Amino acid sequence: MSLKKLLIISTTISTALFLNACSGSNYQPTAGGSQVQFIDTKPADNCQFLGKAEGRRGTFFSGLKTHSELIRDAASELRNNAAAMGGNVIYNAQDTSQQYISDIAPTDAVMVGEVYSCK
Repeated sequence: MSLKKLLIISTTISTALFLNACSGSNYQPTAGGSQVQFIDTKPADNCQFLGKAEGRRGTFFSGLKTHSELIRDAASELRNNAAAMGGNVIYNAQDTSQQYISDIAPTDAVMVGEVYSCK
């Protein structure tokens, strides 16, 4: 095998591994993130407000995903970020993305919410 072919194969494999590593690892719920709940009503007075958090899913490495799929990934990252802050509840979560440039080109999905620790 020539050096040129070996270099091309090596570069292709390295690129594929890099893109795979960047594409989905942050969008799986962590153990703590899977315990965080989204709620629609204001948390009880005994819940402590910890701050706001954000989850974001970029379209660059996502392939051909719909906005619904992208926002689901952003919500998963939001839950993980809330857990990292010590929270277990997200209130007033909102999709703050720009939605679409066009029907076939979704923009990055962004979800924000207020993080609380409720005992």
